Amino acid sequence: MARKGPGTDGPLQTALLESTSAATTRASEGQKIFSPIAVFLDKHRSQTTGLAPHLLRALTALSDDLASVAQQHFNAYISGLNQSTYATITQYAPVKSTPTTHPKASIKKPMPLVKQPLPDIRLFVCLPADHAARKMEAYAIYSSLQSQLNLNSAALKEVQATKTGFALCPSSPEALLALEA
Repeated sequence: MARKGPGTDGPLQTALLESTSAATTRASEGQKIFSPIAVFLDKHRSQTTGLAPHLLRALTALSDDLASVAQQHFNAYISGLNQSTYATITQYAPVKSTPTTHPKASIKKPMPLVKQPLPDIRLFVCLPADHAARKMEAYAIYSSLQSQLNLNSAALKEVQATKTGFALCPSSPEALLALEA
């Protein structure tokens, strides 16, 4: 197979260079758009020293929320994803207006996402009818198991009472394996 010389680029190298260039341009544009917001928030946070504690907490919470929203929009802008906002959601709502003589452009409504039902990963524990744990509340069993699981305590999300015992609800499918062990 013949190799290309150092001066020629193949299609993959060209695509990589184009993607890198586009990402650099996008990051530079994002910096221009979001830098004034970051400067404003930084300046705002540094000038709140004279406020009463309850006002400072409220203002800090607002500032944190604004910073979080700005960060989400910046990340969405850099990755090229559209950020779903209330304004974009409501623009698809039908508007009642008087008929006009201009032809309307058809607006494609986004298909609603269908949530797939999550798999049932509960671990069922069947207890004899006279077992002492059947008289206990689910939270008491949950607390007892949490203390016994030590490092794996995050694996157990909740305990549900059932007719024949209890169902242990793991925090994830991987946590189910830890509870079964």
